[in-house]
Amino acid sequence: MGHTVRVVAGGTLLFALSHSLLATDWMKRQVEAIFGTRVRNGLYRFVYNNITYASIGALVFAARGLPDRVVYRVPRPWSLLMRAGQLLGLWLIVDTNLRMGVGRFTGLSGALEFLTGQEPTREPPAQGPRLDDDAQSATGGAFRVSRHPNNLGPTLIVCMQPTMTVRLLTFTVVGSLYSFFGSMLEERRVRQVYRSTYDAYRARTPFFFPIPERLLAGGK
Repeated sequence: MGHTVRVVAGGTLLFALSHSLLATDWMKRQVEAIFGTRVRNGLYRFVYNNITYASIGALVFAARGLPDRVVYRVPRPWSLLMRAGQLLGLWLIVDTNLRMGVGRFTGLSGALEFLTGQEPTREPPAQGPRLDDDAQSATGGAFRVSRHPNNLGPTLIVCMQPTMTVRLLTFTVVGSLYSFFGSMLEERRVRQVYRSTYDAYRARTPFFFPIPERLLAGGK
């Protein structure tokens, strides 16, 4: 089992580091300098997402043949509560992407503009609520539960798996830590864009888990 843990943890960490690097403004500037503004604006988000999906697929494929065993299996009715938590995670992902715009999040809008000869619109520097639009719509739904629902959603889905194996548990621990700390970096980018507007939103919405921050601060 030690080999399984090392391979899955190392692969997940490598994914996290490469994913974070590709999200940096520095990497986007390098792409723009080499390929031009139109390519960067039209294709970067689309290619970035597809690299993400391919990397996760490669990680799953590499881990598929590794030794594994069940760590725990939660029985009913408690497993049903965990499934409800997974459904909450799925709703967070769907609602977040609908509010952000599916085309915007996936990069399909920019890719379509590029391929049809239009001038692609550059995506916002951070993936979060669109506070330059209707604030009520932008910060409602999933964005009222967490400031980073698109990271919380997948975290709930993997953490709430009733049957947990060594491979899945290793991925869950490393991946969940990345989701949490990666949200801190994402938050920094969002605040640079919206500043005071985001500070007002932050004051009334939990950072990651749907727990009021005043409770985490001991009621202060």
